[in-house]
Amino acid sequence: MSATASRPTWLLAGAGAFALPAWLFYRLVMYHFYIRGGFVEDTGLLAALAWHNGLALHLPPTIGSGSFFAIHVAPVLVLVSAVSDVLPVTLPRMFSGFIGVSHGLLALSVFWLLTSGYDVRRGWPLLLAALAAVGFACSGLAIAIARYPHFEPFGAACLLLSFVALALRHRTVALVAFALALATREDLGLHAFGFLSLWVVAERLRGVRWRRNAWEIGFACVGLAYSAVALAAQHSAFPGNSSLARIYLGDPPFAHLTGGLLADRLAGWPAVHACILLPAMGALLWAGRTRDPFVLVGYAACLPWALLHLLAVAPLAGWMVGYYGFPFLIAMAWPALAGVIGRRHAVTVLGPPWAPAAAMLALVALSLAPVGWDYDPGRIALPDAFLDQPSAEQQIETDRAIAALAGARDVLGPFVVDNSVAALAPSAFASSELLAWAKAPPHTVLFLAEGYDAPRLRAMPGLPERYAVPGTTLRIATDRPEALLQSLGIPLVPSR
Repeated sequence: MSATASRPTWLLAGAGAFALPAWLFYRLVMYHFYIRGGFVEDTGLLAALAWHNGLALHLPPTIGSGSFFAIHVAPVLVLVSAVSDVLPVTLPRMFSGFIGVSHGLLALSVFWLLTSGYDVRRGWPLLLAALAAVGFACSGLAIAIARYPHFEPFGAACLLLSFVALALRHRTVALVAFALALATREDLGLHAFGFLSLWVVAERLRGVRWRRNAWEIGFACVGLAYSAVALAAQHSAFPGNSSLARIYLGDPPFAHLTGGLLADRLAGWPAVHACILLPAMGALLWAGRTRDPFVLVGYAACLPWALLHLLAVAPLAGWMVGYYGFPFLIAMAWPALAGVIGRRHAVTVLGPPWAPAAAMLALVALSLAPVGWDYDPGRIALPDAFLDQPSAEQQIETDRAIAALAGARDVLGPFVVDNSVAALAPSAFASSELLAWAKAPPHTVLFLAEGYDAPRLRAMPGLPERYAVPGTTLRIATDRPEALLQSLGIPLVPSR
């Protein structure tokens, strides 16, 4: 900032723009874990990878064995796990905090773009920029992704931050953010290459010489090279486990495709992806009004990703629901980014200087329109998920009870747990103790009151004794006598 007096205010506003969405999405994931109930795949799996794991990213027993690198090359989870070794936090808190930071970084990127890119230093415009950044981090797409919490928004946030830093010529920040983005997943380099290559081509069509975008070209080449090496190394180390074949291509490739399948997906996508398609239509209208095709670069770069999912063999990928739409978070910020890049190269664009930022906010508003259908397997109610966080006492009592029950197999006999319980302690249970894989009738079942498997476990016959752990949503159904259960050392009360 050029004005020294405005710098403390700018820093305070930026800290607030980061902290508010980080806090809100932290609460949402904690609500997912302790109140509605999470899933072993993938909430519990990812939380186990990001908490007291090792360099190999070992899968928890509830999932199987081996390394997560066979599924995704995600060194960033090694870094997050190392941070968990020095922080006094539980597994759910660590993963919830990681998701919160991801959304906070989305807001911070947009705040920096709006304030430094459009010369907003003080007063009510600074407050509006902070609120706009928070709104971007809480867009309809961001919320749709958070309903099935994954780590991909961290990569999108870091990639967006690196693009903002490149546009503002802060190359050290760009390098660090770009490295963190690449470390999130093996394909982030391909996404970076798509955005940056179209960025450079669009600039050239504007009359900007290639050498003025030397850094952007360099980052694009690095991203492409990194993904090529990471994918080749993954295939070499784990030849029998190709996520590309398992999720997208099928075996043999594209043998699953039929006219009916494509027709169903094309007909259903507008309803499922309103939070993507409405902003894309808004960007198209804005590009036509301003005669500036650079506005569309973000969405154009996402087209190959959308086509890949349209043809995918896995149903969730084929519908591109949940976290699969994460690259479009960057596309939504592109109008504001295009305005800053245009000003940097003195490109004449129709409209007032602040118009690109306003266009981006319009896209965010369109993403929140109550149109279509959200993929919400965890039944995360809003705004309850932001406001109704489990208390510290509830978390402590739930974790303590699950640890005691997991260590009492000799007392409880063969038991079955629901996804929600296993997601809170994915290393405490075997895969055969999950409802989906249980082979013999259990003597005890453990579940959260609103967990995904709760209705089936609650209705399981031959378990007449029903208990609740006070102050928690943990429930127990068993055929063991009450006196035997009292030896576990945890409070129990009768439950219907």
